[in-house]
Amino acid sequence: MPLSAVRYDRQDFPMGKDAYRKYISEALDVMGVDDPKARARWTTGLMTAAARESSFNPLAVNTYDINATRLSGSGPDGFPAGSSRGGVQTIPETFASFHQPGTSTNIYEPVANICASMNYVMSRYGVDPSGSNLSKVAQFNPNSAGGGY
Repeated sequence: MPLSAVRYDRQDFPMGKDAYRKYISEALDVMGVDDPKARARWTTGLMTAAARESSFNPLAVNTYDINATRLSGSGPDGFPAGSSRGGVQTIPETFASFHQPGTSTNIYEPVANICASMNYVMSRYGVDPSGSNLSKVAQFNPNSAGGGY
């Protein structure tokens, strides 16, 4: 979808571990992941990423990393234009490029944010749709120190 179609609506989305388990389950449904083992792998990885990236906060915004400082100006939500946003911290360009059709165009909406992140790691890192090799992305691997993705 075009970058101009990304919305920045900071709605009152439920936050926390339980909310993220629900969002992840919904995202896996949207993405057609129905094998229980695949769902377990994705859930573990996405819960790890959401904990590290936002402490399970769908309204989290990173205003200090390289993404936040690489573009001038602010986005419609008042934060630096390039800032990563949402529970698994997608930047607007990534959210737009990897947006899952049928999900919200709001970067903060948790299911849409998660689906875009899944599409991104599958494309960028060659993660299998089954999540069988998701652990190679450090930020999604609970047994690694993590890092940007």
